[in-house]
Amino acid sequence: MTKPAATPPQLPRIRTGVPGLDEVTGGGFLQSGVYIFQGAPGAGKTILANHIVHAHAAAGGRVVYVTLLAESHARLLQHMGGFSFFEVSAVPEKVYYVSAFNALRSEGLPGVVALLRSEMRSRKAGIVVLDGLVMAASAAASDEELKLFVSDIQAHSTLTGSTTLLLTSEHADRPVSAEQTMVDGILLLRERALGPRRERNIEVVKFRGSSTLRGNHAFRIGPRGIEVYPRLEAVQGRQNYGDAVRSEGVPTGVPGIDRMFSIGGYAKGGVTALSGPSASGKTTLVLHWLAGAGPREKTVFLGFYESPELLAHMAEVLGLDAARVLASGDVDFMWYPFGENQIDEVAAALLERVDRTGARRVVIDGAGGFLAAPGFQERGGPFLAGLMNELRRRGVTTVATVEQQDATRALVLDSATMSALADTVVDLHLDRGQAVRRFISIRKSRVSRSELRRHELILGAAGLEVLEEDRLAP
Repeated sequence: MTKPAATPPQLPRIRTGVPGLDEVTGGGFLQSGVYIFQGAPGAGKTILANHIVHAHAAAGGRVVYVTLLAESHARLLQHMGGFSFFEVSAVPEKVYYVSAFNALRSEGLPGVVALLRSEMRSRKAGIVVLDGLVMAASAAASDEELKLFVSDIQAHSTLTGSTTLLLTSEHADRPVSAEQTMVDGILLLRERALGPRRERNIEVVKFRGSSTLRGNHAFRIGPRGIEVYPRLEAVQGRQNYGDAVRSEGVPTGVPGIDRMFSIGGYAKGGVTALSGPSASGKTTLVLHWLAGAGPREKTVFLGFYESPELLAHMAEVLGLDAARVLASGDVDFMWYPFGENQIDEVAAALLERVDRTGARRVVIDGAGGFLAAPGFQERGGPFLAGLMNELRRRGVTTVATVEQQDATRALVLDSATMSALADTVVDLHLDRGQAVRRFISIRKSRVSRSELRRHELILGAAGLEVLEEDRLAP
């Protein structure tokens, strides 16, 4: 009987310590691997490399950071000093900065290899960075000499167990070069224009021995350094969502609306979209629902329009118990003023908040905050489907408001995108006759039977009420 082939041992991983990057790379870099970080000047390569090496040092590792640039290390350390990842006490014992500029100028590429070999061994470095590969490429007499240079680095990385990062200031989309064919992985850093706004992104185009998240992923450079936001559709495609939506109702806070659903409210674990024009009552309905929040029904409220203070005032004016709930701490506000938000950053923050607080309810007020963000028009429905599937997977009941243009009845979100967004769509209408009247109807519900007849909504002393009969009918 033939024995099954033994599974080859997996190479150890080196965690990057950069939020989101390990997820994109499939678990971090492979030990002894050689990787290129490529991007135009200002793309963020040096900050990314320094974030990785200082995270490695903080975890107990040792690093050698070699530069081929004429810029002094004092200047580099001044630039890095403003980031929270930078620990000056780690220099030079754990993070050792050394220049190879003179070795390159006097001895050429063999001199740089000799310096790298010596530092790898003497410092017992877990990570080695060579910043300025473009200088080595310029010094090489031919592609073959550059390939030999990279091959020597690979050999010494394997012998010493060091993971090597090569930084090159070449445009991310330039044709394939000699050194790219030799290395274990290539990460491209870009900054692209989206109208008057710009967005940074990172892409793994080559990574031997690992399953990575393909495509572009947004990242931001902030006080903590680099934060990568894996593209939600790529992450979502790897998850199993099961049957999270249940045929069980969560009361809406308006008894007349509860009666329109066979399950007595919004589907537990599902997504309900409240769609209608401005002033049709969407946010007022949300406030009614918030009144049902509590210690066992904690709510995360993601808002783009009304601030938390304004919402609390609105609830108080309407006489809703939501005012008390809003002040109790059972509703956790995430306030992103309408404007230049990165959709993956907002989505990641929302999911992290749900996980950390154990929230059972989510309000997104409104979906237009995503529509206005850079990059949404390219991704639209797939992004919203990914976000809502992540919420469903957590068993969270979600209510999202969606703006609709009243005059033409045209949706800001098209039918396909709305279908991807919600299990249930509740339409709110305005009749602007001699007096403005509000109406409500259920357009669709995948998870319960529902009454399809249109009802009028009126605002009474206790908030919104549903009229069972048309008060103006003959």
